[in-house]
Amino acid sequence: MLVNGEKAPLTKLIGLKIGMPEQNAYIVLNVRKGSSEQEIKGAYIEMVKRFDPEIHTERFMSIQSAYEKLRDPKKRAREDVFTFNPPQGDFIFTAEEEDEETQDAISARLHQTRESLERDPSDAAGKSALITLHMKDSFLQTRKRMWSEAAKDWEEILKLDATNQRAKSNLIYSYDYLGYYYALHDLTDEAIELWEKSLQMMPEKVDIIHNLALAADKTGNREKSQRYWTETVKRWKARLDKTPDDEYIRQCIIEVHKHHGGRALESLPTPETKQEAIAQYREILKFNPDDFEARYNIAAALMEEKHYDEAIRELRHLQEKHIRNLDIVNLLGWAYLNSGKFDVAFSTWRRGMSVDPKNHVIKDSIMRARLAVGKKLKEQGLCTQALVHFKELQKMMPNEWELHLQIAETLLKKGDRRNALIEFQRVLELDPKNKDAKRAISEIKLRSA
Repeated sequence: MLVNGEKAPLTKLIGLKIGMPEQNAYIVLNVRKGSSEQEIKGAYIEMVKRFDPEIHTERFMSIQSAYEKLRDPKKRAREDVFTFNPPQGDFIFTAEEEDEETQDAISARLHQTRESLERDPSDAAGKSALITLHMKDSFLQTRKRMWSEAAKDWEEILKLDATNQRAKSNLIYSYDYLGYYYALHDLTDEAIELWEKSLQMMPEKVDIIHNLALAADKTGNREKSQRYWTETVKRWKARLDKTPDDEYIRQCIIEVHKHHGGRALESLPTPETKQEAIAQYREILKFNPDDFEARYNIAAALMEEKHYDEAIRELRHLQEKHIRNLDIVNLLGWAYLNSGKFDVAFSTWRRGMSVDPKNHVIKDSIMRARLAVGKKLKEQGLCTQALVHFKELQKMMPNEWELHLQIAETLLKKGDRRNALIEFQRVLELDPKNKDAKRAISEIKLRSA
């Protein structure tokens, strides 16, 4: 049963003045994580009655958003994965243990019974009496919110009888209860210490393992965080194996992999972090082969690792499902270009421009690619091919002196002095102080003299 029939207020529970935690959907609707659909709907209706949308517009929109998150299994999974699990259970006492006996009387009897048992450790009745007295004492301590003192009683009982389930249950609940409120108010190290004690006593508590993963994330302990997240997902996958149609738990698993994949991509870029990101996103595809974000991020990471052919396969798979998505088209163009398939790259971008002729991102990609390819071909002595790209680029930016300089230098390298001279003169028209063009014109005229 609950002490006094209700939960202890936090300020009384731990004796601290604490600010409000960051709001999530549960806090907005004033319900606990794990509440039923009926409880959430009831809380939403009460909130809507209290806040007029015209007077409290921002608050009303926040309430609507919170309700939308919690009524949909997939959206609720996203919320739940990064929300601490509240403690499950209550303190359990018998009617005898709740008997109104004074603290002094119980303390005196505890002392006498303990001394008697020390003289005769085989006294079974004395041991049973001592356990009852510790439970009576713990009941009084919980009423006064003296949780650490109550925990000492339960610990003493478990020394006397390791199989005492009520003492074990009460002790675990106290750890979970305190840990939860510590964590909500950023006392994360203290929460981890309590939850790890709880987990030692009940290793299969997935809610506590999940809480420890979240808490370790907050402290920045990557090794501990990874260990607890791995254990959490392992247990969720086991649950999904038993109930394959559970979309909520499926989405929870996906959200964890997205979390780790994104964190790997945001960290210092190394081959290891990129491979970690790819591995996490590939796990998502096992549960949802059509997950756009996962496949797109895999392709982007493969591009950074210069695995262009693999990136092309991922992007083409995405394109089959999202024909008009120009972000895919743009990245696919770069994948083709970097793999040496120049013609395919530019035809891919042209198809994108036909869908949206004003798309500045693809237009910019085409221009940058034409310039880069032209320069590379020029350096390799493939001047005719380089000029093809420069001339195509000239259609898009006819008055750019840097481009005309590239064309002039390429023509000169090819041996076409007459047309090179025309281009260098065009550079000077656009940039009258250009020293490279002036020098080149002087050299051409000198050789022609």
